[in-house]
Amino acid sequence: MKKRRGVKRRLIVLLFMVGLTVILLFLLFAPIFNIREIEVYGSSKYPDDVIREASGIIIGENGFRQLSLKPESILDLRLLDSEERIKRLSYVKSCTVRLHLPDRVSIAITEREPAAYLVYFDNYLVVDEQGYVLEVQNERPDGLLKEIRGIDFIKYSLGGQLEASDVSLIRTGVTIINTIRISDEYSNLKLFDVLDWVDMVDRNTAMISLDKRIIVRFDPQDKLQYTIDFTKEIFFKKISSKETGRLEFSGDHYPSFIPD
Repeated sequence: MKKRRGVKRRLIVLLFMVGLTVILLFLLFAPIFNIREIEVYGSSKYPDDVIREASGIIIGENGFRQLSLKPESILDLRLLDSEERIKRLSYVKSCTVRLHLPDRVSIAITEREPAAYLVYFDNYLVVDEQGYVLEVQNERPDGLLKEIRGIDFIKYSLGGQLEASDVSLIRTGVTIINTIRISDEYSNLKLFDVLDWVDMVDRNTAMISLDKRIIVRFDPQDKLQYTIDFTKEIFFKKISSKETGRLEFSGDHYPSFIPD
């Protein structure tokens, strides 16, 4: 009796394996699962055809053959290898490539936003707020981006994060720029238009140049919005358009202007 049960159990396992193999072969070779359409969402920097080409997915290939032997790939029908290839594009922050049965693939893109630029010899590195290099240009970027100085880095790679001693300085520099933008939204006085650059001396010391003649020195960690708003009032209302010098913020004291 026990011997018969053992034979029966082995037969069931064998039939299960044969059935699983048949199903797997059907999935891998049935024409109904050949990819006919690739849809791209969320990409404004790259044309859809560039994203499709970067994915490595070819129309007519069987979608199941593109899956990896990983749980997130099999359970969510995600094409992980294609995701990694697409993320090599410098502006792509993240992406999800998913197979939709029977024959469609969707690619959802989240892009990085350019926040500022750094000067490196004769090149201009366009970076996002986390220090990822999005572009390398031979000419100075347009006025929508401002220069951040004082960032000490060893090397860079397009699409990679700067190998800097303190990447957080870039985030602080971008915060200063964005604070100026916000201040300008609620005022007729536009400080952003006369902003030349932001220099991150260290975490508690920053300088900005205005109209190539006034240097403002302050602590970006201390009442930043107040500092920017006060700077705007002094620059446009207290300092003449021909004066040059330095505006120093120090603790709780009123800022002092030191003419050249």
